Amino acid sequence: MSELNKKISSFFKNFFIFEKAYFTIGGFKKNLSFFLKGGHLFRHLLDRVRFYIYPKLLIGAQFPTHLEVEAASKCQMRCPMCWTTYMPEKIKGIMKFDLFKKIVDEAASNNTFSIKLSWRGEPMLNPKIIEMVKYAKEKGIPHVAFLTNAELLTKKKSEELIESGLDWISISADGTDQVYNKIRFPAKFEETLERVKYLRDLRDSKNLTKPLIRVQSVHSALENNSEKYYESWKNIADKINVISDQIRDVNKKITDLDYDKYFMCPKPWQRLAIGHDGKVHQCIADYYGENILGNINIETIKQVWNGKKNLALRKTFIDHIFYKANTPCSKCVYGLKQETGFLKSSMNKLKIKIRKYKSVPDIVTSNKVNLETPTELIPQSKVEEYKKIISQK
Repeated sequence: MSELNKKISSFFKNFFIFEKAYFTIGGFKKNLSFFLKGGHLFRHLLDRVRFYIYPKLLIGAQFPTHLEVEAASKCQMRCPMCWTTYMPEKIKGIMKFDLFKKIVDEAASNNTFSIKLSWRGEPMLNPKIIEMVKYAKEKGIPHVAFLTNAELLTKKKSEELIESGLDWISISADGTDQVYNKIRFPAKFEETLERVKYLRDLRDSKNLTKPLIRVQSVHSALENNSEKYYESWKNIADKINVISDQIRDVNKKITDLDYDKYFMCPKPWQRLAIGHDGKVHQCIADYYGENILGNINIETIKQVWNGKKNLALRKTFIDHIFYKANTPCSKCVYGLKQETGFLKSSMNKLKIKIRKYKSVPDIVTSNKVNLETPTELIPQSKVEEYKKIISQK
């Protein structure tokens, strides 16, 4: 096949794929229900066009429609398959409220639709997380949300989150029972279920629809155990997602794998990822800040969005050199070729069509977690520190 034909093939193959790695149990109906419950329907529909269609046509909106705003890059867990586990402590931190207000003020004045208050760390480690949600909602941001491991989701915190106006919350819960307990140590699967169930029951008792609750697991953690996962969460979560396994070996690079040279990543045209310290990273794959686009402490969001570095980033995709030009791309799966398959179900009750990344090893095989957190990353002093954090729940 000629290079031109490969380019055309890649374009059409990816044009109608809007989520390469996320799949919902229940499919279109469940996604539609979640969308309708989110409210702001007309504005949300327009936002989805800007978010999904504009990047396909290489059109950048005048201002990002979505912002990843990192409330905290610290985490009390040391999950073996999370890149945050391997981040040096010196680059971790908590976002200051004044910086957050600066970000939200500009975003609100430029009609940003959504802000997610999480990225590399656990957002509930930020003591101002409730105030952050409230401030963003008071400023008129339609969708405010965050992803959490739920270990700090106490009854008091659940009550505060409901009162804050949080639109949705996403729970990272990989697998069930021992698989979950191994990946999410020291959290326990049944305890996490109870925490999130309390949030759901409290929300429903107030006749509210928000915060909507989404739960998600990596694909391999559900192999041959998907029914129990579904049964455990179906009456708690508003949506259950399955995520394709990604590169979790810190020494593995995309150049070792089967990438699509003509892949056009939508992120440079969709959003900005703002770290806890105000530095704008290339994207959410840039964990270590290897391609900093700007700094919101001394620049505006709009200046960074339309700045030389972000425009240069886009051009690396247009010129099909993204995997060579950008170090974070060498650790990201989005440009990898995929193959279609189904989520295996031991009793054949669930049949979910998914796409797997070729050559990416499974995190879990036959209910065994294939990764171990190096012992030097969880010294006893850290264990005691985390125990203290948890005891204050």
